[in-house]
Amino acid sequence: MAEVPRSRMSSFSLSEQWLLMAAIVFICGFLGYVVYDAIMATASELLGRLLVISPLLLIIAVHWLSTGSHLSLPMPGSEPGSIHRAGGSPWGVAFVLFLLLLLISYQPSLHGLIF
Repeated sequence: MAEVPRSRMSSFSLSEQWLLMAAIVFICGFLGYVVYDAIMATASELLGRLLVISPLLLIIAVHWLSTGSHLSLPMPGSEPGSIHRAGGSPWGVAFVLFLLLLLISYQPSLHGLIF
């Protein structure tokens, strides 16, 4: 097998190769940071929404686990004697929690409207 002359293998010198590698690593690092920043911004937005909804999900999960194996979510007023029963459904608590979270999240806007 014939050997390839040294001048045909690489047209760059050793210092130019190092400079090219450093530039490639810098560009890849910068692009990786930009992609990472975009992913983290999206994830934090989604997690923020999940944290707002989590009390409602927790109430539904506790109610579902306390009723048994079947999924039954009774609405208030669906039974004739349900208004006279105390503590029958967590929907009132869930509504109050949802209302409080809504008021807290829009507090600056509401503050501007009231005052």
